[in-house]
Amino acid sequence: MNIYKYLWFFGNKPKDGTMTLLPSNKKVFVKSNQSILNAALEQGLDWPHDCKFGSCSSCMGKVLKGKIKPTSDYSQVLTKEEIDDGYFLACQARPVMDCEIEVDLGDLVRVPAIKNNALISETEMLTSDIMRVVLQTDQNVEHAGLPGMWAELSIDGLDRPRSYSYAAAPKNEKPNEFTFFIRKVPGGKFTEWLFGSNRDMSQQVTVNGPFGSFYLREKQSPIVCIAGGSGLAPIKALLEGGVLDQVKRDVVFLFGARTQEDLYCVKEIKELKDKWNKDYKFDFIPVLNMEPEDSDWKGGRGLVTDYFENEIIKKDNLDVSDWQGYLCGPPPMIDAACVVLEKHGIKSDEIFYDKFTDSRDL
Repeated sequence: MNIYKYLWFFGNKPKDGTMTLLPSNKKVFVKSNQSILNAALEQGLDWPHDCKFGSCSSCMGKVLKGKIKPTSDYSQVLTKEEIDDGYFLACQARPVMDCEIEVDLGDLVRVPAIKNNALISETEMLTSDIMRVVLQTDQNVEHAGLPGMWAELSIDGLDRPRSYSYAAAPKNEKPNEFTFFIRKVPGGKFTEWLFGSNRDMSQQVTVNGPFGSFYLREKQSPIVCIAGGSGLAPIKALLEGGVLDQVKRDVVFLFGARTQEDLYCVKEIKELKDKWNKDYKFDFIPVLNMEPEDSDWKGGRGLVTDYFENEIIKKDNLDVSDWQGYLCGPPPMIDAACVVLEKHGIKSDEIFYDKFTDSRDL
């Protein structure tokens, strides 16, 4: 039997514990039923991470003193030598006792996460497979996150929470509401329930957040935003925050979709353009890659990343090397956009993105 499976079935049971993080000397209290990573994030610490499901090694830490308990076999992610040296994945580990952990915390803005119980108060089909969902709590909540962050949604019977970006800037939400744009995933347990015609309206939904590192950084250079599908949600929220703060930056916003039927929130985006700082430009460009050639569409066509390179950078002979990129959507689009932006001189640490995977991608 694999050593981690042995530890899981026969080892020490997880207990509440305090993690002392070195070299920062910060402390994290971890409940027995909580991963070390989730505890750190909920307490507002920038513990590096990407996936939260054990498929990457970004949240790796090292036990210096004490014991932790793996909750899954991560020997496919970490080497035997790393495991023997005390390294572990914080998203897949719980405390057995108080520990000292070595981990280099980042300096990103993290907001302590809060769990709220809510009910679905409103739904609206935005496209054939994307739904606007408003969750309402029975009391006012603190919308403390930054525009662009995300939350975990869960219902009874779900194997694990699902992650969705907030679709509005926190200051634009009503005090007792959360808004999301959610794409239906065929066979997905959560979205099959959500999109089902016989959905139980009394089903409680737990909203846990905010999480994430997708938010507008301070800088004076222009911004290029590229969104696809339900990836419009965090970009919309981020730009709403830009309107509220009246940031002094030019924006080029490209929204990639399949056909005209897949475009949504166009009116809201045009309103953002109208409210943007009047001394700076705001260009909104929808780009369709499957629109019939004989349709009445007069806008951009092709892959959204190709359009930005060929119809904006090259045609206008733009130097974008000092720009920042904000990208949200499916992984192939994000990967292609990163290639284009870096090719034209934008540094990798000036490109920020959320890859919108679904349960089939994990």
